[in-house]
Amino acid sequence: MIAIADRIVSPYHEYLEGTVAHEVGHQWFYNLMGNDQLDDPWLDESLTQFATLQYFSDQYGQSGYDGFRYSLEGRWSRTNNAKIPVGLPVRDYKDIEYGSIVYGRGGLFFEALRDEMGSDNFDVFIKAYVKNNSWGIATPQKMQELAEQNCACDLTALFNDWIYP
Repeated sequence: MIAIADRIVSPYHEYLEGTVAHEVGHQWFYNLMGNDQLDDPWLDESLTQFATLQYFSDQYGQSGYDGFRYSLEGRWSRTNNAKIPVGLPVRDYKDIEYGSIVYGRGGLFFEALRDEMGSDNFDVFIKAYVKNNSWGIATPQKMQELAEQNCACDLTALFNDWIYP
């Protein structure tokens, strides 16, 4: 089930398509594979934001990619691009930080992860991540370990820079 507020369903609302793409993404990242919503909200929200970025890129090419990436950057800019960790529990974010960091900076983290791993390795990793965690609970540790296995690289510095406090 997807619930979307009336104000977003208006045909004049510019975020309807992105909201629908994001919520459909939750069919994989949250419904098919769970995570701790209070302690690790980024595992589904940030990854779903990245999936939405990919949707716009696939649907509209470079202009779609640029437009949605700009929205991710815009969210993060609400905290002046503060390097607040993406992997904090919900309770540790101050008001505007949650949306800014988990939805903005977090979506950009997966772009940085793809760039570090290489696109082909990243695609294999995402498929394995879903397969390995379907009908179960994903954790940050499982994600990092699987990513490192798929690129045969050490991603500790990247995760420390973006995710961990």
